[in-house]
Amino acid sequence: MNYLKLWIPVTLFFTIIAQIKLATSQIPTTLEGPFKPVTRTFDSSLRRGSDDLPMDHPLLKKNATGNFPEQIALAISSPTSMWVSWITGDAQIGSSVTALDPASVASEVSYGKESGKYTSKRRGDSIVYSQLYPFEGLMNYTSCIIHHVRIDGLEPGTKYYYKCGDSSIPAMSEEHVFETLPSSSPNSYPRRIAVIGDLGLTSNSSTTRDHLIMNDPSLILMIGDLTYANQYRTTGGKGVPCFSCSFPDAPIRETYQPRWDGWGRFMEPLISRVPMMVVEGNHEIEPQVAGITFK
Repeated sequence: MNYLKLWIPVTLFFTIIAQIKLATSQIPTTLEGPFKPVTRTFDSSLRRGSDDLPMDHPLLKKNATGNFPEQIALAISSPTSMWVSWITGDAQIGSSVTALDPASVASEVSYGKESGKYTSKRRGDSIVYSQLYPFEGLMNYTSCIIHHVRIDGLEPGTKYYYKCGDSSIPAMSEEHVFETLPSSSPNSYPRRIAVIGDLGLTSNSSTTRDHLIMNDPSLILMIGDLTYANQYRTTGGKGVPCFSCSFPDAPIRETYQPRWDGWGRFMEPLISRVPMMVVEGNHEIEPQVAGITFK
């Protein structure tokens, strides 16, 4: 009986310790693997779709003024270099649009290993694009100025602080930070890679994005179907699991390009610090006149 009395509190003690350890443990990284696959029951309610976020939603609406950068994003160029991209100016949509002059705003990135101390500067290029329809009732679009700068000489597994914009105006972004991937070897690789597709811009998308931010990946692989801009106007802003099933008689999928701007703002808190590599999907085809599609 005395052994039993002793065993009960000891068992309780170790149970509590195990629960505390489980509650405070971090999500394991690839360096701790390999692991057996872990699956989670799919939430069937998500398959029903959810309504698209409106363009005036706080996560989608434009907050930058003048020629200050917005929609800042990273992409890997090589093990020792990174692309930094962003947007300036205002897009136009309507029956008559005039393209902005890309040369009117410079493209530059200042960066370094210490916050507030930028020891290197690189300049890049900028472009605009237009989507034009020769059909009555369809709205033409011409984009903001899209800037791309390649920064190089980066060291593996190192944190860098950067600002982008045009210092001559001046119109520079706030400071952002990213960490380069480690050198590739059998015992050195990204600790966590996020693979995602069919994201869109719905309430479900917000849940997914927040989950990505919480998991703090080293790299994001986006495997297609980003914004669903190609069917936004036809669906009336309603998320549908099968476009052709729900709208079998739709004459054309008029692509609504401002959704791309909203998506860039929606994703900036994540992809301004984590590089994202993109594979285009069928919803990125977005045909124009004479079968021309985006490159």
